[in-house]
Amino acid sequence: MRPTLRLLPALMLLASFSHAELMISEVLYDPPGSDSTEEWIELYNPGCSAVSLNGYSLSDNSSTYSLSGTVSAGAYVTVARSASGFRSLYGSSPDISGMSLSLGNSGDWVELKNGSGQVDLVAWENKLSGWSINARNVSIYRNSNDDTDSVADWSVSRSESPGTGPLSQRCDDGSNSSGNNDNGTDTGSPVNEAAYYRDAQGLSGNALKMALHDIISAGPTRLSYSEVWNALRYTDEDPNNRNNVILLYTGRSASKNDRVGSSGDDNDSWNREHVWAKSLGFPNRSQYGYTDLHHLRPADVTVNSSRGSKSFDNGGRAEGEAADTYTDGDSWEPRDEVKGDVARMIFYMDTRYDGSDGNMPDLNIINNTRTSSGAPNIGVLCTLYDWSQQDPVDRFERRRNDRIYELQGNRNPFIDNPQWIISIWSASCS
Repeated sequence: MRPTLRLLPALMLLASFSHAELMISEVLYDPPGSDSTEEWIELYNPGCSAVSLNGYSLSDNSSTYSLSGTVSAGAYVTVARSASGFRSLYGSSPDISGMSLSLGNSGDWVELKNGSGQVDLVAWENKLSGWSINARNVSIYRNSNDDTDSVADWSVSRSESPGTGPLSQRCDDGSNSSGNNDNGTDTGSPVNEAAYYRDAQGLSGNALKMALHDIISAGPTRLSYSEVWNALRYTDEDPNNRNNVILLYTGRSASKNDRVGSSGDDNDSWNREHVWAKSLGFPNRSQYGYTDLHHLRPADVTVNSSRGSKSFDNGGRAEGEAADTYTDGDSWEPRDEVKGDVARMIFYMDTRYDGSDGNMPDLNIINNTRTSSGAPNIGVLCTLYDWSQQDPVDRFERRRNDRIYELQGNRNPFIDNPQWIISIWSASCS
């Protein structure tokens, strides 16, 4: 994910944002072309609040470059010598250009400061004792949030991708060492649910569904499909291993870096699963549902392919690679531990997209598996209804809902209030 860097007037910045520690996350100090145009530094905000760059600066051993703007929570920002040089390498523009440091010439180290205090430091080619990194024509990157102020924190990239990386948010919200609160929410921006769902209180049936549609459709942030990669690294992070994500259908904990399109990817890598199959109503990346995090999950690439665009129903043959998973020609039954998760995602999609915004069709859950490519229908309604009751909301699901709210700005109401599924759909499945 690469949230947008917003450049705001200084007075607004000082009024709206507070300083928080940033990290140097990647540096290209010896580029394949010209040092004077292609060098760049990347910063990362590991917190859950936007950070004003006013007062921050980058320094090498001969000069200092002052920063400005803001960095969104969980966002990377690229600071380049030259916008045109950066574009020549990556085909996109840096967030900030005009950096005056000479990293590969008079540099050999770079320091991030807040005022006069050092925030972070990275060196290379033995400029500082023990810093023996040599990276010609490729970048060096911070390989985790752990900061030991040593070369052990850094690796040499073979496929640098500015604006993305392996780092994750660490909110100062009472999280324990595993990254979870005791209640499993792990959120830096809790929502007042009574206020959020105020307009739905006291309603039932279709009136409730319409009210929930209005609530969850009120201005959510749209991510690009490339931003979804990093978003899933955060929303589906393994609570017991911050370097990994949990894959939906297999339940396997997989390295965040072992995704499709990365160096060394294979049939056991993970990709982005559309739980409501994108071919069933929104095949284009410009459509809102295509990048809606509430139904996007990391999944083993071959298991994802096996699921395809099948509806959800009971029965079939054992899938094989995904334990307790069954499939046939037109249906998919996931493992018991995520049946309710799948159901609540599908009920969210049916509620969120009713055809009223012009960008998406009216999505409908039907009570059979007779779907066709392009038609905005998926099944099976009463199977999903049963699954939602059999597999209650768990801590991982609640934490994921909180994290999506941080990134996307809306919630899945059926995770917060699962009884609303009964209110809306029980009449169809009693």
